[in-house]
Amino acid sequence: MPNKREKIRRIEVLTGLILIISILGMLAAFILSFDYTIPNTSFEEDMEFLIESYGSQQLSAVSWLIAGISYLFLLPFYLILFARFQKGMHIFNGLLILVMAYMFFSIGLSEYRIAEVAGGLIGNENPTEKLPAIQILENIRQIKLFHRIGLTAFGTFATILSISRFKKAHFPVLGSTLAFIAGPLVVTFNWINPDSILLTGSLAVAWTGLLIIGARLTNKGFIYQSK
Repeated sequence: MPNKREKIRRIEVLTGLILIISILGMLAAFILSFDYTIPNTSFEEDMEFLIESYGSQQLSAVSWLIAGISYLFLLPFYLILFARFQKGMHIFNGLLILVMAYMFFSIGLSEYRIAEVAGGLIGNENPTEKLPAIQILENIRQIKLFHRIGLTAFGTFATILSISRFKKAHFPVLGSTLAFIAGPLVVTFNWINPDSILLTGSLAVAWTGLLIIGARLTNKGFIYQSK
């Protein structure tokens, strides 16, 4: 029994650390995310802005790729640890983690393609030619869709994970409560008004709740409590 508990404890620590890294990676991606809602009035100015922001777009793309990879690493540890109880619920949550990883990775790839097109127009005498503009607009549309799907998966994941509090008493009360409240708000504001500060606030609360859960896993655990 002690050997089994020790193995579970190691998985708890790894899962907690990767959960924390994943949340911080997602937070960093949002902070570094390039805003494609360009406030300029003319198409020529919009294209010039994208060309001038080539470096920022690359940085944003890398941050989203890292966020996607971190959630992909989280998936196997999450399933190993949580599939031991409420199996069906956590397998579904594992699918949501996979959706998040795929969407965030896709955002990074789309942003990288935009940066590549914009970089190719540096020094071009006609930066507003039709084909590059169509490629950029198509990738921007994809990015917005990937954002919505990814945040919907994240909000649902946070809610389902927090429900585990009702079955496992060792879940942290504060972290579970924050995630339970903020998860549905993230999904709601993500579709009603994705530019609202209420979405940003809901994300901040959900991130905080999940960071608390990750810290509890790393420090004390809640599947097997040491005596």
